[in-house]
Amino acid sequence: MSKENVTGIKNSGTTDESPTNQRTVQIPALLTNSLRKVLNTFGSDIIKLHASGSVETTNGTFLDDYREYGVSWEQQDQQRITIEYEQLPGADGPANPLTEDTCDDLLEEIEARLSPTDPIVDPDLAVTSCTIRITDERIQEVTPAQSAEFDLHFVSDPAEEPIREPTKRLNADRGLYSELGFKVRNLNLRSVIETETKYHEQGDGKYLSWGGPTDIRPRAPERLAVRINDHILPDDVGMLKPYVVTDNQIIELSDDIGDVGDLYPTGSQTEGDA
Repeated sequence: MSKENVTGIKNSGTTDESPTNQRTVQIPALLTNSLRKVLNTFGSDIIKLHASGSVETTNGTFLDDYREYGVSWEQQDQQRITIEYEQLPGADGPANPLTEDTCDDLLEEIEARLSPTDPIVDPDLAVTSCTIRITDERIQEVTPAQSAEFDLHFVSDPAEEPIREPTKRLNADRGLYSELGFKVRNLNLRSVIETETKYHEQGDGKYLSWGGPTDIRPRAPERLAVRINDHILPDDVGMLKPYVVTDNQIIELSDDIGDVGDLYPTGSQTEGDA
């Protein structure tokens, strides 16, 4: 079953106008901002990645000579990891690809430096943006592209109210919110660019473009969005988010997002999620 059917979203087109002058635009998105999930899903396809995370420990005590005055001493220690990765060209391919071994080593380093004494979940970083490079003729077929290689750029945005609870449930087993203090955010697709035109200046080669939740003029052809959702995004956290544009002045995520419940991992819990 394709993911657009699993989520219950009807693909009615991006340009049809309703009697109230509304149109629905579907934006492919990842209902997570977990570095672990992004690395495990895309790995060496990632050409740019920004992520960060930190852990803070506090030691404190009352000063004995001033205990009756309520005077206390506190010392905080914060450790932070930031990733600002960009793939570099090499003589025989990328010089610094995110291979499976590299990803495993990176996650082990994060565990060693950010893991508390008694970890309940694996340490993680919050992804703020990510660009992946894919080669897929199924994407080329629904665009004017002359080649099959594309850069897909995702940016982290706050999860809108209709999708907050589904996002929290999908990430409950990772402890992003209850244990790691992540904000509830999605990685929304912002652009799809054909690399052939991008690097040879043969036009912008941009076949999907969106400035984010405040951009009232998204350009997201339905067939392209559906194919990305079906063939590029992971089944467990990928979906098409239906944004309703009204009178070209207001854009908001539709309350009618369908049944995202089928996407929840077995055994997910929401207790304690913030």
